[in-house]
Order: sequence, then structure tokens, then C-alpha cells
Amino acid sequence: MPFRPLPRLLAAAASVLAAGLMLAVASCSHLTPLGPDPAATMPQPQHLRSPVVVQDMRIEPPAPVGGCPAGSVTLPDGGSGVCYGTGTKVTITSAAVSPVSPFQPPAPPGQQAGPVQYVFWITLPAADAPALTAVTTAVTGPQRPHPGPPTVSAATSALTISVAGRTWVLVGFATRFAGRQFEVALPSRNQALQLQRILAASG
Repeated sequence: MPFRPLPRLLAAAASVLAAGLMLAVASCSHLTPLGPDPAATMPQPQHLRSPVVVQDMRIEPPAPVGGCPAGSVTLPDGGSGVCYGTGTKVTITSAAVSPVSPFQPPAPPGQQAGPVQYVFWITLPAADAPALTAVTTAVTGPQRPHPGPPTVSAATSALTISVAGRTWVLVGFATRFAGRQFEVALPSRNQALQLQRILAASG
């Protein structure tokens, strides 16, 4: 059968349809996923009566004559007599605090599961997120992938949180939503509840 060109009107309609299809495909790549905005569902930070300091502390060897070198300190809550030198820190004056919940870190292949950690989330104002990110990225050592808080390196540094004149050494931490939420992980349920209650009562 010999080939017959499409009538002009039909050919024009086909080109418009093809152009519309290409436009629709191009537009699909820019569609915004449906669902609530995470920022809109976050707890609203409130002004704290006592500022909270999150700090990277470098672990330092003891002095040759015993004790800690000049400029370093020991930490009472979880420090185990280790000497720490001060590092990057951020002071938080507004935050929202979640309840404490247990978390079982996943066991590495061929190894037993680690001890249960007790965690809660601190929600910061957006303006404080870059400073918190600077502190958490200053902590060196291997980090546990999501889900769950990564482990702070026991060999080189520790992440601490201080409030109302007391300091706690974290066994792990995590951040999400561009650094606006910070997860605190402590080895003891009593420690986690004590710190959480101080922060929650301050809000």
C-alpha cells in the first residue's frame, strides 16, 4: 500500500498532542511530593530558663606527673576520669524536648548487639542549626549509619551536653531536618531522664 501523508489538520493535531505530552513529562520532574512540611510538624522551641551547651571535647593523654594537662578537665557524668580539652561548642537558649525512649543499636555482622541506649530529641530554632552542625561534624571517629544515633569515638573525642552546671558525656548522637533536630543518647535511663527533665522543665 502506498504511503499517504496525513491531512494537514490531523498532522497539526498530532504535533500539538506530542508537544503537550513532552511538556507534561518535563513538568513531572519538578512536582513537589505530597505530604506535610516537616518544619510545620516539628515541636515549637520555647525559651529556656537555663542555656544548654553542646560541645566537642577532645580526649587528651594524662600529664606525665599524673592528672590532666593544663587547660583540660575531667567530666563527672560518664567521663571515667578521662582528660578532655575543650573544642567547638554551641549554646542553645530555645528548644523543645521529646520524651525519653530506649534504643537498641543494630549489631554489626557476626557480633553481639551492644547495650541499650536511652535517647530523646531536642528541636532547635532554624537559626541555631548551622552552629550545631559545626559542633557535630567536629566530632571524629566512626559513625553508625541510620537508623539510630551514631557512636561518639571513644579514642579521639566525645560530644558533651551541659545544662544547669552539670555535664553529660553522650554515647551517641544523630541529627535530622538540616540540623534542626538533635538526638541525645545516654547509657543510663536515669541519666537520660534526669537531663530530659531539666531541659523539659526549663521550657
